[in-house]
Amino acid sequence: MPELPLKSQNLQPSSVFLKRFSVAHKRFNLVKATVDGSPSPGLYSAKQFELTPENVDMVLEDVRPYLISDGGNVEVVSVEDGVVSLQLQGACESCPSATTTMKMGIEKVLKEKFGEAIKDIRQVYDEHVVETTAEAVNAHLDILRPAIKNFGGSVEVLSVEEGNCNVKYVGPESIGSGVKAAIKEKFPDIVNVVFTD
Repeated sequence: MPELPLKSQNLQPSSVFLKRFSVAHKRFNLVKATVDGSPSPGLYSAKQFELTPENVDMVLEDVRPYLISDGGNVEVVSVEDGVVSLQLQGACESCPSATTTMKMGIEKVLKEKFGEAIKDIRQVYDEHVVETTAEAVNAHLDILRPAIKNFGGSVEVLSVEEGNCNVKYVGPESIGSGVKAAIKEKFPDIVNVVFTD
């Protein structure tokens, strides 16, 4: 097991935060240590935020890597009068665990960070049918591109022919698996997703 940077620098954490939560069918234990004793204002601190679309989006940034690794994402549609409307995207959109993802993962985190300001969290659905073309698949992958870029990667659909989708992908393998899942989930007539150089 690789050593943590904190240990390799011989620094002693003044505070350690442990957060357990579930997203979809996976459980995560996250540990965050701070050296100066001041907790991070992010997901793993006790700090609560004002309920705004920007703050909801910021809090969701901490759970997005787990959604993206399964080929999905979440978008903040609106925040009005204490009601947060979210849309699960990609593989999360029609995943059998989508309700669990919303209730046990996303809703729990949002209620923890916004407290009584949240009156309701609603899932919004997208029901339009898209023709399977390279352009349509590329447009669908736009939901994942910001996260892929954050991990130093890129993705571009080169062609879609006879059930095969040829994709130029650079990035972490776990995110690549999510890209494949997102494509196959949205476009069921694509049988194979092939990464090329």
